[in-house]
Amino acid sequence: MTENSPWKGLGPGIGFKVSLVSIVLLTAASAVTAVASAVGGDPLDAVGFGAAAVFLGHLSGLCAYLWWRPRRAAPAPQLVHGGLTFRYSGWAYYWMGGFAVLMALALALGGLAFLAAGGTTDLLVALAAFSGAFFFGWVMVRLLYGGRGWLRLTPAGLEHHGPGFTHRLPWEHVADVRHAAERGSPLIIVLPTVTGPVDVSFTWPTRLGGRGGFLLPSMVIRGGWLADDPVVVLLTLRHYHGHPEHRRELASGAALQRVGQQRLDLRPSW
Repeated sequence: MTENSPWKGLGPGIGFKVSLVSIVLLTAASAVTAVASAVGGDPLDAVGFGAAAVFLGHLSGLCAYLWWRPRRAAPAPQLVHGGLTFRYSGWAYYWMGGFAVLMALALALGGLAFLAAGGTTDLLVALAAFSGAFFFGWVMVRLLYGGRGWLRLTPAGLEHHGPGFTHRLPWEHVADVRHAAERGSPLIIVLPTVTGPVDVSFTWPTRLGGRGGFLLPSMVIRGGWLADDPVVVLLTLRHYHGHPEHRRELASGAALQRVGQQRLDLRPSW
């Protein structure tokens, strides 16, 4: 369904591409230096450059995954808990979680090194480093708590479970399904009616996690998280929003067949 994509040609700017190429080159240089140091009998340099290669490799992998990763050739939703379910990609959790863990470890080790120095300035730098480590650790908690995300379409409505939250919206309160973009990445926005309820449950205290980026009361599905093509998800949402008579099949295998056979409303108005 790529030819029907409203995000065709969408992607990062030249500045991002140049930065990514630079990071990839630094990753390769660090890896080569690590191997050369190991062969030359310098274990400290080998470990240091090896760690840098792993860190930079995860950073470049995360960026490449979000913008250029290949999508599944065919949609593969599942029938889970009485609804057609599109799952979040496990690779998205790996790249984002791996980068957050490596950042937390790097900042924690740096903080310990400055703390051992004992100077006043060193203590301040150590405090800043530990604060950064705590932040990335909290990112991991938000990312993993509640398990892998999903978007579920049931005969009654929509359920969207993302990192740290679950958003529910009945079909009768869905006003429109639109596409958008954020920093070159696809967004699917489900707009509620004016009287629609804001049924969102958070898995952490709001003051700790905040609500930035949720764009409430709208339901926002970020394409970078999805295992399936965002176009398929968008067209599926639009089809069942525009065809209430078909919603009963969302609780059965008929919905899986419809999506798999692409028997959706393929006349997009974007």
